[in-house]
Amino acid sequence: MKRLLLTLILLAAAWSVQAQDPFIFDMPNDFSAIDTLPPAKKFKSLHMIGVSYSVNLSGVTSSPKLAQERIWTFKNFGISYTYYHAMWDHLFNFGLVAGAKHGYEGFISPHEGYGATYEVLEFPLLSQFKLDFSHFRLLLNLGPYYGYRLSTDQEGGFNKYDQRHDYGVIAGVGLAVVIKPFELHIEGNYKYGLASIYHTYKYSDIYWMYTYPQNIVFSASLHFHLW
Repeated sequence: MKRLLLTLILLAAAWSVQAQDPFIFDMPNDFSAIDTLPPAKKFKSLHMIGVSYSVNLSGVTSSPKLAQERIWTFKNFGISYTYYHAMWDHLFNFGLVAGAKHGYEGFISPHEGYGATYEVLEFPLLSQFKLDFSHFRLLLNLGPYYGYRLSTDQEGGFNKYDQRHDYGVIAGVGLAVVIKPFELHIEGNYKYGLASIYHTYKYSDIYWMYTYPQNIVFSASLHFHLW
């Protein structure tokens, strides 16, 4: 009788364990709310066209060093096309700026035949890093440019010692005020030429001279959002 009672108790206990949930506790479902997560932010490319006015503080660096003075020029105008895009659809901080600019630059010097003001045509191609906050953008520019000297005020015009082609690099910073569909950009850029204004043997066939143009450019530009 005792054996039968013990057997019944064991069978009842086994049936009770089998009927229970095999899990000791409920496992949380980490993916249950995945459909409720907000979708990744998509950035739309931005295209702008702009017009600019700038004031240049012009000068040169020379080797050997010669006496010279910087000059201010105020008749500088340009147009530009700006394209902002998102790298890998996530980093909307980069852009490309291409443009054309007409203006004046140069320097003065007491040395005969050295120093002049030039009318120039310039084509910059800049990479622009931007940081947006509220209705403003911080801008950082870096890139090359090509230029061509159209005319000069030196006596007799250009001669065989003058080089009319110019190229170099531009770097600078700026601030943009965004009031869609317009933007106002205030910038300060440094432009350094890598092509000498004169042939190296302008003064001597033995001692070469290098004269590289440099400009500090303060500009204001108005841009319109195309699409």
